[in-house]
Amino acid sequence: ESIELPESIQSNLVDVSEEGQTSFTPFFWHIPKCAGTAIQNLYFCMGLTLANQVGANPKFQHDEETALVEFKPWKRYDWSVINVDTTTRKGILRAQELGLVSSKDPKVDLVVSGEFDFASSHLFDKSNRGKVFAMFRHPVERLESLFYYLQKANWESTFHPEWANTSLSDWAKIHKGEKNWMVHKLVNKPVSSLTNDDLEMAKQIVREKILVGLDSKFVESIHRFNVYSGIDDSSEERQSCIASLARVSTKDDKQATKARNSDPHPKTKPGSELWNLLAQDSLDVLLYEYIEELYEHQGEMIGMIKTKESS
Repeated sequence: ESIELPESIQSNLVDVSEEGQTSFTPFFWHIPKCAGTAIQNLYFCMGLTLANQVGANPKFQHDEETALVEFKPWKRYDWSVINVDTTTRKGILRAQELGLVSSKDPKVDLVVSGEFDFASSHLFDKSNRGKVFAMFRHPVERLESLFYYLQKANWESTFHPEWANTSLSDWAKIHKGEKNWMVHKLVNKPVSSLTNDDLEMAKQIVREKILVGLDSKFVESIHRFNVYSGIDDSSEERQSCIASLARVSTKDDKQATKARNSDPHPKTKPGSELWNLLAQDSLDVLLYEYIEELYEHQGEMIGMIKTKESS
């Protein structure tokens, strides 16, 4: 049965099943520890101009400007960003004020944000809609990765060196909110008050508005994102961007790990006591199981888009 989506999500985001729409801005919903850094690096490599958190970093000195500016933040890379931060609410409001999505020059090719609901309602509108895709991995693996990563990642604002003195099972008991991060961001409600109704709403939002990718089917997911977003990945240069990322996603060597912003850590066995503890009361786990099914259905739809384009 259909649940009515919030007005801003309904009208500001393109439906996954909608055909033939040409004016939209791709929006990558970035879920932490789901290959988001690698995916952004891929689109930088493919020559897209991104709005993420980089452009408003004070060290580049474009964060105070009252107009949108496109610039290349790093000398050794030919990568372009817009001078906004679309990853925080404050930054999203500034980007909205500067007219990020409706701007033709500079033009943003991809908006990146973890703030699904807030970005949907503030960056986009009926005439400048977002087209959303996101990469998902099993929430237990995501939690585990987050726990080990944030003990070491002193460059992150969410760095927690003190977690190194805690076991993953004790940490999981304290940080219950992390278990429902996805549902919380989709329905925009505090983690403490989420219910099964919110899970149903989250499923509906994902089904209608998000093209899903699975970290376990990395390269195929990337290809789907490209077809869906109208990003032509057929050129030799763009194929080589994807190939180098594919190598990174399958190899475990030091450099690959660095490129994916991941780090080697102990892996919890599915079905073990710890796994079950991490999965307990997790609406995100139930949402993820639904997303795995959805991935199969959406594959058929993407196949149809490709067939149409080549005929």
